[in-house]
Parts: sequence; C-alpha cells; structure tokens
Amino acid sequence: MSKLKLIFEIPKNGWLPTSLKTSDFELNFNVSKIPKNPTDKLCESLILALNRIESEICWNMEPECYFFELKPNGKIIELNISKSGGITEHRNLIYKQTGDFESVILPMYRSLKKFNSLEFDKADWKKIDQIKLNKLTELITERKNYLQQRL
Repeated sequence: MSKLKLIFEIPKNGWLPTSLKTSDFELNFNVSKIPKNPTDKLCESLILALNRIESEICWNMEPECYFFELKPNGKIIELNISKSGGITEHRNLIYKQTGDFESVILPMYRSLKKFNSLEFDKADWKKIDQIKLNKLTELITERKNYLQQRL
C-alpha cells in the first residue's frame, strides 16, 4: 500500500495549487473555489468515508475537472481519480489506489489541518468550515483510539 501525500499551497485569486503524490503516481493542478469549495468538500467526504459512505470531490479547473471518489468497504478504502473535460462530461479513470485508514484517510486529513493553519487572504480562499473540521477531527481521534486498542 502506497501512502499518499496531498499538498495544498497558498491560494491566490480563487485558485489553489494542489498536488497528490504516491510512490507510483503524481498529479499537480490548480483548482478553483467555484462552484463549490473543494477543501470543504474534501472534509465532508472524509467524514462520509469514516462513516462508510461513498463520496466524491470535484476539483474544478475550469473547464476540466478531476474527481476523487472515496469508496469505503470494511477496513479498505478505494480512491479513484478520474479526469473529465467538464463537470458533466464523460470521465476517464487515471488512477486507482486501495488502502486503509492510515494510508488514505489520515494523510488527507493532515493535509486539510495543515492547509487551515496557513495564512492567506480570505478573498483568495475560504478556510475550511470549523464545525466540519472539528467533526472530522473527532472521528479521526475515535478511529485512532480504536486502532490503538486493537494492538
């Protein structure tokens, strides 16, 4: 299982430089905050995944899009990344990774926490909704505690 690394840089003028890396894949893109803030959507998707509910995030690059689908199945989480010519266009799968809480969910969560600690102009990008981030933190802590008790 290849641990992924998701990196958000400082947003500027409504665009967020983003990269996702694993041992065998790298994706670099600038994502728009329109029509929906994808960092908020990622937070929501991680909450859903921790509750064993499938979800997806649209990373809009105007007009192209990347879609990250999270598909939990027991202890396993499948991450599918697709590219599309637009939000409603046909999608092409470009990467698939199967992992667990520690190799998929935790790195994305840490990326969101780090992103929310960055200093940037709120006209450039909105911070992640604190209530959602607190809920995600609570679920992450519960899962970590559960995993530690099993060791």
